[in-house]
Amino acid sequence: MIGTWIEEIKSILRPEMSSLEDFLLPPAGDVEIAHAEQAMGVTFPDELRQLYHIHNGESRNGPGLFFGLQFLSLDDMVSEWKIWSDLQPEYQELGDHYSIPSGWIKEQYINKGWLPFCHDGGGNHLGIDLDPAEKGIVGQVINFGRDEELKHVIAPSLGEFIHFMRDMVREGNYTVVEEEGMGYWVYGRSDQSRLLKDAQMYAMGDIIQLPEGEESDQLDTWFASLDPVWRDLITEGYGDAESFVTANQIYLPDAQLTDASPLSRCAQVRELLLNRNGINDITPLAHCRELKKLHLFRNPVRDLSPLQNLPYLQILNIEDTQVQDLKPLTALTRLYELDCRGTAVQDYSPLAEMTTLHKLAISAPTRQAAEFIASLPELCELTILGADEWLPEDWEQLGRMLPLRKLYIGGLHDRSIRYLSGYSQLESLTLYESHIEDISALADLPALKEIKLMEGCLIGNLESISGSVTLEKFTGTFAQFELLKDAFAQYVNFSQMIGEMTDEQQDIWLRHTR
Repeated sequence: MIGTWIEEIKSILRPEMSSLEDFLLPPAGDVEIAHAEQAMGVTFPDELRQLYHIHNGESRNGPGLFFGLQFLSLDDMVSEWKIWSDLQPEYQELGDHYSIPSGWIKEQYINKGWLPFCHDGGGNHLGIDLDPAEKGIVGQVINFGRDEELKHVIAPSLGEFIHFMRDMVREGNYTVVEEEGMGYWVYGRSDQSRLLKDAQMYAMGDIIQLPEGEESDQLDTWFASLDPVWRDLITEGYGDAESFVTANQIYLPDAQLTDASPLSRCAQVRELLLNRNGINDITPLAHCRELKKLHLFRNPVRDLSPLQNLPYLQILNIEDTQVQDLKPLTALTRLYELDCRGTAVQDYSPLAEMTTLHKLAISAPTRQAAEFIASLPELCELTILGADEWLPEDWEQLGRMLPLRKLYIGGLHDRSIRYLSGYSQLESLTLYESHIEDISALADLPALKEIKLMEGCLIGNLESISGSVTLEKFTGTFAQFELLKDAFAQYVNFSQMIGEMTDEQQDIWLRHTR
């Protein structure tokens, strides 16, 4: 059927875009397809194979078979895939990514199982997903690329997507654009950005349970009932009520909010930032079941129980809140990052049950907290402020038990930090407001690449770290830079500085770093 639909699309477009067919390439043969599969180590779904049996892409200056997105030839598909594949080891987890719907696409920047079949010329693609998340379907069509944080499953298969295209062309739901003598076409009458959502609703409405919409008059009535502060925020930030309740990202810092109830309508929100408001009741957030990131920094929140049934919550910031009990968070099976600095928490035993934590920020921890932190098998980034109760054996326990790669310590006052010598995987150490008489233990850490001495640090025996053969970057004051700039056997990056410099000092620093 793919061939029939493609031919119908071309036929309908022919009077307005006769050039489209001129740029489409001849069919690919089985041998060409097999070579592409071998190069990428995959097997094409049948419908992708059928597509390339019809045309092997289009010329690079073509008008774009897929609503203006250029159809990649097999050679170009392999070339694009190899670029992404080469970047995967370093950049796979770069940035924040959201699967729409949740649980269908792996929330990554790069995945070798994504096969690009068209592109926009700027590093963004539609592709076939051969490595979906737990709810996804092998062969589903998704968007991904340089600018695509929100990744939509736009169809369960390539055939369904092409069927959507055929129907939209039949209905005249497209626009032909002429620019500098070149013609191309886009989805819809004026809003190409609707393509992903509309294709998803068309192809998947009976497969996935998307949040139910509301009639515009119902939304208007609801909007009119809101506090004026909320009405102004929605109008200024989102334009209208429908855009607000369907938003994937909502940022409302410093908005003087005390009532969070309007957020109960935001069933599709993935990222919610409410920093520095006056919200003490987060019960409405129990309805935001798609939430992945939640920032409640500096709100008078006490009770976290409304969050315990949010299945996708991964990042939670409750810094400087009035939370005392972390127990509700043990139900969050995907919690990846937790910032609970400045809270009133005394019982840290729930931490031992948060086994998915990779990042933790904590202040004034008890000695018992050290024991619970040490039991977290995946913890690789830890921020600790004011660990005055901790003894050397508490620090040593973390070094033995955890795969820590980044450590941020504030308010440390000690003669020596010899207890960090067991942190064999530590790559980055940052110190704030810390006074240490002897820092020589850092020179022997086998994986240490970066040291940052931030504001308020008084460090003794600093020159001893020049014995490190792994250090790549140092951040500190000019006096610390001057002491170390020529001390290492290897090149060390001193491009970041702390504090003020005189013109003369800046000249010295610039000459060294150029």
